[in-house]
Amino acid sequence: MTRKRFLIFLSALFLVFSIALQRQPAMSAPVPQVAAQPARILADATAAQDQQFAPAFQAVEKWVGEKAFPGAVLAVGQHGKLLVLKAFGKMTYDADAAPMPPHAIFDLASCSKVVGCTTAAAILYDRKQLDLDAPVIKYLPEFNGTPGHDEVLVRHLLSHSSGISSPNGPLWKEASERAGIMKLLYALPLISKPGEKAQYRDYNMMLMGEIVHRISGQPLDQFLAKNAFGPMGMKDTGYNPQPNLIQRIPPTEQDNVLRHTLVRGVVHDENAFLMGGVSGHAGLFSTARDLSTFAQMYLNRGIYSGKRIIGAETIKLFMERQSTPPDTTRALGWDTPANGSFSGDLASPHAIIHTGFTGTSIYIDPERDAFIILLTNRVYPTRNNNLISKARPEIHTAILTVLDQTNR
Repeated sequence: MTRKRFLIFLSALFLVFSIALQRQPAMSAPVPQVAAQPARILADATAAQDQQFAPAFQAVEKWVGEKAFPGAVLAVGQHGKLLVLKAFGKMTYDADAAPMPPHAIFDLASCSKVVGCTTAAAILYDRKQLDLDAPVIKYLPEFNGTPGHDEVLVRHLLSHSSGISSPNGPLWKEASERAGIMKLLYALPLISKPGEKAQYRDYNMMLMGEIVHRISGQPLDQFLAKNAFGPMGMKDTGYNPQPNLIQRIPPTEQDNVLRHTLVRGVVHDENAFLMGGVSGHAGLFSTARDLSTFAQMYLNRGIYSGKRIIGAETIKLFMERQSTPPDTTRALGWDTPANGSFSGDLASPHAIIHTGFTGTSIYIDPERDAFIILLTNRVYPTRNNNLISKARPEIHTAILTVLDQTNR
């Protein structure tokens, strides 16, 4: 075979093999398994709320009618979507009272403990500036001196198992300003050994708020504005709201003991009021929309709008129910559902929850990837109205029923 014929033969053979390969079915490349990314920012999906959540809305309206509270704002979210943002009732029971607006700014009362102080504690823990198992006296030397105080750990404050109590009643009846209240607080006795018994007390988070101040060098309100609320765009959340916001703030209680006026636009809690409106246990004001952002940050494992607020492992740690005391329902800062809790019979045991004395509540459910924010001013005109204890479980059960039916 001549060289020319050999080259022609090789070219023909190459052509045949090329055609044969093109006719073979292509091998599928393995599809990379990419983990689903959590929603970064809430998408508004409230257009169908009146139809989808009609049974739940009827439950809220029922309790407005029975005067459990003059008005309310409800927010519900799931899978990164804001499904509900709706107002009910009025600002007060007066015939000419203004309707409750969806953007109403509520006194959160003890929900301040989790939205405010616990968030600050988690951030400082994340930055390795706060040791949960360090004695409180490491950060607050003034707390030393009272028997048993040297055994109280930071973890005991966050889990409400410090044993601290006040035998003489409210501190605000014995002091008239922040320094005086803190002096009394540092000397409060223990009624049980630290870690032995869970007893919910404001004093724990009052001390925790001061620890945040000492570690960060900033008052609690300034630290949160810079490190949490500002980065998340929670523009209506903060302490001591400006006077020009008064029309958006529902009044709380007619105070005939300390302030002798209808409380509106200033913190309802007496200790927080005398402490200048900023404390670890109370003082925060916010809207249902802002709190939806906050709840979504938790469901996003510490991220919102692409910004890392708290580390994912820290979020997980703070959401876990504590192992001691043995019968506790408390997580770090938060509570968790149990029989008879406000979140109702359908609540997930892995949810985190909290209430506020003024009629506020937060429910964050990682199993359902959902949250419920219910804000009311149930203490108007008096704290003696306790119908909220019946209203909350019914409303939460109605909402969770809708969510579960929708996701079948």
